[in-house]
Amino acid sequence: MAKSSPFGYLLVAVGGGVIGFLAAQAITPNMPPEPAPESQAGQEVAELSRLADVERVTLGERLRGEVTSESALNGNDGSRFERYVIALDEGELVEVSLDGALQGVVALYDDQLQLLDSAEVLRQRIEHSGNYMLVVSGADAQSYGPFSVESRRLELSDSDTLTLDTPQDSFLQSEEREYTFTVEEAGMYDIDMRSDEFDAYLVLEGPDGYYREDDDSAGNLNARIADFLAPGDYQLTARSAYGDGEGVFTLALTPRELPSDTQLRNAGALTPGESLNGWYSGESLTYELTLDETSSVTLEMRSSDFDTYLEIEGNGVSLSDDDGAGGTDSRITEQLLPGTYTVTARGYSNTASGLFELSTRAEPSEGEPEL
Repeated sequence: MAKSSPFGYLLVAVGGGVIGFLAAQAITPNMPPEPAPESQAGQEVAELSRLADVERVTLGERLRGEVTSESALNGNDGSRFERYVIALDEGELVEVSLDGALQGVVALYDDQLQLLDSAEVLRQRIEHSGNYMLVVSGADAQSYGPFSVESRRLELSDSDTLTLDTPQDSFLQSEEREYTFTVEEAGMYDIDMRSDEFDAYLVLEGPDGYYREDDDSAGNLNARIADFLAPGDYQLTARSAYGDGEGVFTLALTPRELPSDTQLRNAGALTPGESLNGWYSGESLTYELTLDETSSVTLEMRSSDFDTYLEIEGNGVSLSDDDGAGGTDSRITEQLLPGTYTVTARGYSNTASGLFELSTRAEPSEGEPEL
């Protein structure tokens, strides 16, 4: 049975949450109300008329746009948004992801204007064939900029073998999933597990007692194990952090290529005004900082692979920090006396691993620090 489309009456927009509204006049300005169709054919003609001015996009094609001050206004929070119509088929599992300079979300509505999902990356099983509405919205009234939207049809796999550079979409139903893969060439590798439906968790076991696990190192409750892997066979367990999650997730095994000018230093002297790159693999790394005069010192440890943790000791000082630099990055700022200090760089969890940057700044200061 055909259903009349509410797209012509009301569109719920997404800013920071599911809020705001857009009247039908924003879709078809200056058009008088249409009489109620008398048949299914009449309803379809009316729907096409109401959606004629809304840009249509095709599943699988890259969409580029921009949210500006001329975009439609969300009256509740002042954010701006752009809207599109996309045709989807019953039974499809689709993924829509937002990327670019715009800080915001993408939302999907069915033809009855029911919100199905909203996120930077959303996945949705389509229950009925028809026209759906995509809304790209800024996070708040200050969010503007260009964006791109990628959409694709997900094909779920039941394979229990991971292949290098071949992302695999699967479904987790409460119980953990186990996978195997073989490393032919020693090197640095990333293993990512991403899901918008549950808190992802990875456990990796390998040759000679190798063991790593991770919860949130890929950000937004996604898991990542980034480490140097020796040749051999590995067993990977993919599950939810608390054992009760379910939904679609993506696993990917990829080689990590470091920039040609990157040199790793896992020990040695720290020089104020300089930064270094290191690789953490579960064992604390120690460095030495020597000061010739009383100085205000700032140490920062940043990583996109794991939750960092910094410590400094010496001359009666013992300080540590977890997230002082924002997110999962660390920062210690302190006035220190002349002398030699030991700086320890590690992960908040000793099962984490990955690349990090450690920077040191020191400015001469007057007075004596409080010990």
